[in-house]
Amino acid sequence: MTDAPTQPTPRAAGRIARNVLSNWGGYVFSVAINFFLAPLVVRYLGNSGYGVWTLIVSLTGYLGLLDFGVRGAVTRYTAKFHTEADHEKAGGVASSALLIFVVAGAMAILLSAVLGLFFTGAFNVPPEYRRVAALVMTLAGLSVAVSLVSGVFGGITVGLQRFDLSNALEAGVAALRAVAILATLRAGKGIVALALVHLIFTVARAAAAAIVAFKLYPELRIGPGRVSRSHLKLISTFSMFSFLYYVGNNLIYYTDSVVIGTYLPVGMITIFVIGANLVEYARSLVTGISQTMSPLASVLEAKGDMQELSRWLLLGCRTATMVALPVAVTFMLRGGSFIGLWMGAQYANPSGRILWILSFSLGLWPACHLAAAIMFGIGKHKPLVPLMVAEGLSNLVLSIVGVRYMGIEGVAWGTAVPSLAASLLFWPWYIRRALGVSPAAYVLSSWIRPGVAIVPFALASYAVERRWPASNLLIYFVQVAVLMPLALLGYWLACLDRGQRESVRRHVLRLLTPRPFDT
Repeated sequence: MTDAPTQPTPRAAGRIARNVLSNWGGYVFSVAINFFLAPLVVRYLGNSGYGVWTLIVSLTGYLGLLDFGVRGAVTRYTAKFHTEADHEKAGGVASSALLIFVVAGAMAILLSAVLGLFFTGAFNVPPEYRRVAALVMTLAGLSVAVSLVSGVFGGITVGLQRFDLSNALEAGVAALRAVAILATLRAGKGIVALALVHLIFTVARAAAAAIVAFKLYPELRIGPGRVSRSHLKLISTFSMFSFLYYVGNNLIYYTDSVVIGTYLPVGMITIFVIGANLVEYARSLVTGISQTMSPLASVLEAKGDMQELSRWLLLGCRTATMVALPVAVTFMLRGGSFIGLWMGAQYANPSGRILWILSFSLGLWPACHLAAAIMFGIGKHKPLVPLMVAEGLSNLVLSIVGVRYMGIEGVAWGTAVPSLAASLLFWPWYIRRALGVSPAAYVLSSWIRPGVAIVPFALASYAVERRWPASNLLIYFVQVAVLMPLALLGYWLACLDRGQRESVRRHVLRLLTPRPFDT
């Protein structure tokens, strides 16, 4: 049984730190682009146009389930076989995965065309968008198909823990796509042109991902002759439960817009997603940490070092919670005023309420998400399937009930309540079962210590909002920046012991010292 973490190895810590910083750099860049682009898209398309676009994206998002969990399998087995220097098996897995994705991509195109035929009849689509909806749906399906095929190469890059290159590629594509979207909107084009822009840059990203993967792993060979039944079976053993897990995940993250579009005017989706997207931006901070854990867990499993893995779980869960808490606290105490300054005063109250409700889960969810990434990395994700499916179905049922009685706020509560229940009731128990980490150690490390650490920041944020509300976004960001050292100080004092503080100092110095990045 593991009750408290000791220090992870410096080599692994340095690699993880660089990968996390790389992920966060890509995240900040992406958020900055979306931050400036989102108001313009809403302004040019209007509430109805943006609502239709979001609904189409949500529906085609379900096509991502055709991944079948295969990309996760590519990441896991690339990390494992590369560590073992078994390049033949790595090539067999990649080749077999590519075949699966080609078939899945064809299915995505076909299903998107079928969805387009029934789209306008199933939802409250304004008349002016009914003629183009089917075309936009098909173009979005083509983008999904290309993304599926490129998932093999993205999985290889992540499996080799080269998040720096993956993020650099994503940032470059995102920047060029943003410029193209802005030019398209200013030219007076609509959602068809937006769909074309997304398709073009999805193809470009796929080509670049393939080049990067082969440069990183020159020993890897991919071809039809390397596809085998044994490799397909190996992938399916891992990916079957991954697929079911992501079914539940998609029920959670794509159902809300569909429920709103079914029971309310489609323009209400815009009100909802303004708040919901901010929560997703916050979750991306945590994802920047958790993404690095799956390949690391696979490597540690291949080495048989499960004690080191348990150390990383406790430290990672605590760090993930502390990273998300300042954002969650700011959203709950000051989210409405931020939305008013960002999107316009008319969105401050309705979207601010959505943000306030959804932020409840941000306190507990990060540790669970990081733990899930580790379970995927060591192939112990099977029990997560009934959890995620139950959470997704609960989300759907509660959202349908809630939208009838409380409108879009009922949908938000339908999302938040199942997430809180899963965090409290499932994860402490399963982490003990999978890795021998006691529930008390997990709860103390992941939730209680970060909760104590964030109190000064929360009190100061409340005081600032009451006495000195920001009059523009610049002042708002300056206020948050001035208060942030309180969160860092709380983390330093409440979440790190003396040895960990010294370790952080060493890692920071190591990161600031130029050195080649080893693969």
